[in-house]
Amino acid sequence: MPDVQVAVQPVHITPQQADTVATINDVFHQAVEAYKPPRFDPKIHLNFTPPAARYSFTELGLDKPRNAPDVCYTEPFQLFSEEGVRVMRREIFRKEFLDKYMRSWSRAPCYIGGHSANSEEASFIKQAWYHPATQAAIDQAFGTGLKPLERHCDIGYVNVQLGEGGKAGVYKYNEIPEKPLPPSRAATGIPKSQWDDVAIDAWHKDQVPVVCVVMLSDISNMEGGETAIRTGSGNLIKARGANLGGAVLMQGGNLEHAALRASNCSERVSMVTSYRFADPDLDDSRTTLKSADFENEDMNALKYAHLDYKLKRLRDRVNLACERVARQRAGNAELNRDEIDGWVKEQVGFLKQTSWELFERDETLMGMEMPDGILRDYLEDS
Repeated sequence: MPDVQVAVQPVHITPQQADTVATINDVFHQAVEAYKPPRFDPKIHLNFTPPAARYSFTELGLDKPRNAPDVCYTEPFQLFSEEGVRVMRREIFRKEFLDKYMRSWSRAPCYIGGHSANSEEASFIKQAWYHPATQAAIDQAFGTGLKPLERHCDIGYVNVQLGEGGKAGVYKYNEIPEKPLPPSRAATGIPKSQWDDVAIDAWHKDQVPVVCVVMLSDISNMEGGETAIRTGSGNLIKARGANLGGAVLMQGGNLEHAALRASNCSERVSMVTSYRFADPDLDDSRTTLKSADFENEDMNALKYAHLDYKLKRLRDRVNLACERVARQRAGNAELNRDEIDGWVKEQVGFLKQTSWELFERDETLMGMEMPDGILRDYLEDS
């Protein structure tokens, strides 16, 4: 065999300066930024186990909401798998994502939100929450049909506990949750910070009917970090998913609650997705703008999203009413004045509240309930 000669071009290597040498963390974060998430697969990313129990408002000494299920909150239950949580964390803890969507406001020192309004962001998270298998699990867990709300802050809102590094420290998070420390080491192993006595999300009622709170942190032996619920007697109940990917469903629009800090872990991350009742005729007065973040939100865009949702809800109610009228007409039933008058009054109140939220709700009314009787004379002819 004849000799084969290969021409080799010389390669010139320029020595790197010491301060430009890439570290393992640099390479890791570059890989994360370039990462393309997989599609949500319930066989891999869902791990549903129904809750052992649900608790009613009447059991807790609270008034049952009008025209809504008497379900206050569920026992913690498993919803997503560890792999599902890791993919979610990969999406939310990218530097580019945090630069756009990590925020703080008067109620919470740090949250990640607003991405649900952008169709090109957080694709895996949206697939996870909108997937029929996830929806079936949510409905079974709550015991009443629900549907995700689709405004700017309603899908995949993330509450983040701040530590010594503040918001800058959140950029160090990655797909692998920090392990809680043993109680004996917590006092010395976690540096003190200005946030130690500040709730992750202060006491409030939600601007939505129902929320699902999922833990994205390792809570295997976490101390604290629960969602606290205030009962009718003023006592506190603390609920938290039992494992990574564990969840709690609660009718947060009618329930005062807060997200508490974890004391033996440098992180406590939870994801919140909001729901409405699937039956259009059930109460929707808790879908409001009272928790809108006027400091960070594009309020004009959010108000359009709110109006669009309310009009579609009204359309669905009208469609159901038309179906009922058609059945009654086919049977030659007598018109029921009480039924019709009641329905009309309900929709008038619905529309008045919609307008009030759009044009009267401002920063001074943030977090506050609508004043009693305010709709009685609102939009009435003088």
